[in-house]
Amino acid sequence: MSRRVAFRWNGRSLEGSLAIQGRRAQWTREGRTLDATVAREGAWVEVVMSEGTARCAVNAGSREVWVSCRGRTYVLERAHRTAAGPAAEASTDEIRAPMTGRVVRVDARPGARVAEGDLLLTIEAMKMEFRLTAPEDGQVDEVHCADGDQVELGQVLVRLTPASAAAPGGGAS
Repeated sequence: MSRRVAFRWNGRSLEGSLAIQGRRAQWTREGRTLDATVAREGAWVEVVMSEGTARCAVNAGSREVWVSCRGRTYVLERAHRTAAGPAAEASTDEIRAPMTGRVVRVDARPGARVAEGDLLLTIEAMKMEFRLTAPEDGQVDEVHCADGDQVELGQVLVRLTPASAAAPGGGAS
């Protein structure tokens, strides 16, 4: 059985249909379909697609769904539950805790340049380590955690300035 689902991410609407039957999931949006096999174990979800396998942390709140996958965290706002008015937008310049846990190691340092995929910090939750990486090239502005800190879901851990925002004129010449 398929149902309509609507989210907002980075100010954009993501609407489509989701069909789940056992471990099979199918997401259809704008005429494109993505098929996957999904297995859930607590807050962890393993997704197997033709492009490969990803182990993701998923935490659903009353207004949003937090998904952390391959070192990136996405906050999907449930569009059908939001009131009229501007929605809070996710920001790639804020690295937030994808779940409640303990900071195992902080690699990010204020002022350091980072490339997309560089390790910023590692969090341990439910006996699993989760590596948070830079979503794009940029500079570390602030680090709001240290080794051993307990962090809560959604807490800002690192702030970055994307390289695209720091470039004179906003782009390449």
